[in-house]
Amino acid sequence: MRKMRSATFTLAVVALHAGLLPIQAFAADNGRWVASWASSPSLPTAKLPYDFWQPAPDVQGTVRYHLRLSAGGTKVQVRLSGETQLQDVTIGSATIALADAQGRIDAATIRPLTFSGARSVRLPMGAPLLSDPLALTVKAGSVAIVSVYLPAKVTLPQSDPNHVAEWAVGADQTASATLSNTTSVSAREIVSSVLVQSDQNARTIVAFGDSITDGFGAKDPLLRGWPGQLARMLTEKGIANVGIANAGIGGNRVLREEVGLSGLARFDRDALAVPGVTDIVLLEGINDLGLSGLKNPRAEGNHPIIGAQDLIAGYRQLIQRARSRGIKVHGATLTPFLGSTFPGYATPEKEKIRQAINQWIRTSGEFDGVIDFDAVVRDPSTPDHILAAYDCGDKLHPSDAGYAALARAARDHFHF
Repeated sequence: MRKMRSATFTLAVVALHAGLLPIQAFAADNGRWVASWASSPSLPTAKLPYDFWQPAPDVQGTVRYHLRLSAGGTKVQVRLSGETQLQDVTIGSATIALADAQGRIDAATIRPLTFSGARSVRLPMGAPLLSDPLALTVKAGSVAIVSVYLPAKVTLPQSDPNHVAEWAVGADQTASATLSNTTSVSAREIVSSVLVQSDQNARTIVAFGDSITDGFGAKDPLLRGWPGQLARMLTEKGIANVGIANAGIGGNRVLREEVGLSGLARFDRDALAVPGVTDIVLLEGINDLGLSGLKNPRAEGNHPIIGAQDLIAGYRQLIQRARSRGIKVHGATLTPFLGSTFPGYATPEKEKIRQAINQWIRTSGEFDGVIDFDAVVRDPSTPDHILAAYDCGDKLHPSDAGYAALARAARDHFHF
């Protein structure tokens, strides 16, 4: 970790707390845009010989997303993603609204979204599409409901049981408070972020990683993993101008494409280019290690064998790329995985590599800060295993209690 004089550090902490916005306050027109909610675009996953694999779903009609916001403000923008689409997508219309206390749409808040002034628009293959700024006061912790009408069949990005939306086939229902003849669809969202204009001191913290960041095993789909838990804690403390952007993709790896682009390939899009980003929490690499040497179900042969130095080289690239933008990267230690139910994923030999990687994260001084997630959730009696109370059941992903423990560690690290 880079050395800082104690006086400088004290001033930085004072400045940080002075900039925290009470929930009752809202942005001025010259406020800063931040990511109040985010979900990283992923790739449709080729068929895998596992029971959990599901194909990316095809949908036509109205898709409605419920998204819990982390930061508050007086204006919103919605970012749609065509980055993983294989063809252009027609957006017939889109709306945003706020949920009432029962989680239903407050009909008085429904607002149409426009894109360069148009309601209907082409979402270009391989590119994002940002809506026009819309005057809409939102509070930290509130739920935004974004509805998108797709007049023609669209293949949604990767099927994912952690990302669930309402779906009504047929005509446009985006302006309706309730959808008729709905079903649920499990897939990563076409909506990739909701931006809000907060105050001049607002900022975004990006949580960059895999399923442990995305929140696999969490019970509440609106509270995705430790980033969602951290956002909730900030809301409870009255902090409304810090956006927490969840850039986790289940199955993602740092070094190679697996589920979604590799961390090295998507880092600019999902972290460095996020509006208002000042800090990135990097928790990724367990899939690189777990899949090392295993049979590759999508190609001949096995996944390449990786060692600690391979991942460290990847981390160094991400650190350098962030530092060139003036963005801090906080290294999170890899959490325990011995006992994982996936055959061959965790072995004593791989555990030695995990320990070496964590030792480098803790002691190299190359990160701007270190959050020791491993120490938070490991079992003190068997520290190469996750604590039973923090285990969702697969010896790899945390439970809600485990995610809350990780969130507390992140909260304390950032002095909230």
